[in-house]
Amino acid sequence: MSGFWQSMRERNRAGTALPADYAPPGGAAGVAGAADLSALAQRLFWGWALLAGVAFFLIWWMQRHGWWVRLIEGDPSGISLLIVLLGVVVTGWCGRRAWRLQAEAQPGLAQGWRARYLDELRRGQPEATALLSERTHGPHETAWWFAAATIKLGLLGTVVGFILMSMQIGQSQGFELAEVQKLLQQMTGGMAIALYTTLAGLVVNLWLGLQLLLLDRLADRLAADILADAAATSTVRGA
Repeated sequence: MSGFWQSMRERNRAGTALPADYAPPGGAAGVAGAADLSALAQRLFWGWALLAGVAFFLIWWMQRHGWWVRLIEGDPSGISLLIVLLGVVVTGWCGRRAWRLQAEAQPGLAQGWRARYLDELRRGQPEATALLSERTHGPHETAWWFAAATIKLGLLGTVVGFILMSMQIGQSQGFELAEVQKLLQQMTGGMAIALYTTLAGLVVNLWLGLQLLLLDRLADRLAADILADAAATSTVRGA
């Protein structure tokens, strides 16, 4: 969408809000009507609710079977727990965002992003399309950053784990059987940190990426529908 938004911003700066013959990417036939868009938004929100329900069920199941205790004891660095907490927070934000997009997709809203965009075009505001892009997609960029941070934290935990393992090897005083057994036990702690954090980072990153991808697709459809509405309004006035 970046090239599309850039071309629309250049049109606004040039003083032409929307041409009468404008059609969004994919053609007018590819843009869902207001009712279809609203139904799509509702399905996405309930789909998110289902995904969140599965996630919280897994959290409860892990707690019931003692996996959280194992995770905390196996990763004394706390990085794995931080990754999981970050995933829970971003998942909650995704639900709130899905609810907002669902509300904005309702047909016939007197106030909202659609009404604000049309009003800004009528007033000839040069950055109307840039503002629409920020409303529909801007907050997602921060959420994507946090999603990427989970896998980076996982890699950080891997590095920390291997550093601890190398430190234990460097502190070894000999290669007697008892010393080797003690060394292996100590190295297991570093390996556990590396594996737990990597696993947590990968799982949470995939989970958040799925939710944010769905939000991006809905935001794209909503923006295209608003632009098509503006183009239709411009055509009627031109006639």
